[in-house]
Amino acid sequence: MRRAWVINLDAELELAHGPGFNLGAALTRQLRAHAAPVAATLPEGDVWVDDGGDPRGLLGCAWCPTPRALARLREVGARAPDAPAVEVLRRVNARGFAHAIRALEGEHVIRDASDAARHLASGSWVLHRAFTFTGRGHRPLDGPPGPADLAWIDKGLAIGPVFAAPRLAISLELALHGHLGADGSLERGVATVQHTEHGQWRRSERATDALSEEERRALFDVFEEVADALRGAGYFGPFGIDALRHAGGFHPLSEINARYSMGYPVGMGGW
Repeated sequence: MRRAWVINLDAELELAHGPGFNLGAALTRQLRAHAAPVAATLPEGDVWVDDGGDPRGLLGCAWCPTPRALARLREVGARAPDAPAVEVLRRVNARGFAHAIRALEGEHVIRDASDAARHLASGSWVLHRAFTFTGRGHRPLDGPPGPADLAWIDKGLAIGPVFAAPRLAISLELALHGHLGADGSLERGVATVQHTEHGQWRRSERATDALSEEERRALFDVFEEVADALRGAGYFGPFGIDALRHAGGFHPLSEINARYSMGYPVGMGGW
């Protein structure tokens, strides 16, 4: 079945700020440049609505089915798909959802200035805002935080908690993708190795023999745990979990993306 796609890579910004946020011309151009390689991998006959094709009458599909994405599909004459409520999308894509399932050892939740002073007085950290994407919403910190760091934290706190994860010597980044049906059925893909640069995805490949049996088991177990949590929250649709190996061991859940992600077609064998 042919589909009409909205590749809204700004979904996390909409979830953070609401549908009335102003993306800005520069970021719009940047995200369109990131979306173009995604569009190039779509199945033959599918239409990227921002590329001049005719989407009228086609079933719509969104990178993340936010209110703006669904409105865009209706605007161009595509049929908007069934989608979880925006409150569900916001909850399951916020970093706190993954943190509650399997927090990274030593990760702190910063809810106010006193938390920042208490937890970040020393050490090396990576700060994460509640919603992050394409390398945005992260900040390295070698404590204690200075005025610019505190201003960054304060801006993040306007959206939700800020998470301070120990800075690790990461040797391998992984992902495992899946799809939850509206009926609760689960499809699981294969593990993939993610290659990133400055926090931005560059390419994915199947993991093949990159994981030990113990790591693979841990990754698959937490995948099932995440799927159960997403079901319980009312989510259905594509999702992926990120994992990492570092000098201290293996962490099977560093992030949940309750949407499509760049490595999805590699892990799932297509869109």
